[in-house]
Amino acid sequence: MDKIQTIKERIFFFLEKRGVKKETFYREAGMSASNFKGAGLKSDLGVDKLTKILNVYPELKENENLIWLITGNGKLNLDTDQGKHLQELHLQHEESNEKIGDLLANLFAQYNAQDKGILFIQSQISRIEKKYDDAILKQNKYLEEILSLTKTVVK
Repeated sequence: MDKIQTIKERIFFFLEKRGVKKETFYREAGMSASNFKGAGLKSDLGVDKLTKILNVYPELKENENLIWLITGNGKLNLDTDQGKHLQELHLQHEESNEKIGDLLANLFAQYNAQDKGILFIQSQISRIEKKYDDAILKQNKYLEEILSLTKTVVK
């Protein structure tokens, strides 16, 4: 392995070995991609950002991995039980996110279908109300005619 110069480059190496996409890393660590591109890739990583990364990827906290990350000396060890466990958890987390996304998509589709059904029912109710109002007007007209005819007969 070539000597990786910066902590940021070592983080990318770690992510590649773990199979983590950069977009996933940015989201999970709460980082901006601009901090890891161009001149930003060569700039120092603040302690606060490094702390966030270590909290998201605790296997980097392990002694030999931390020394490798900070100094570049030694080597990255991903064969730890904790690393494997965290990788499994990460995969489960991604699968859960996919399932949640699918459930939300299904709920949204059901909501849209129900919304369309409600709109159809409302239009039917409006049509029936109009017919009802027309029938009442017609009935009132007939009643007025009957009353006027009965008044003329009574006289």
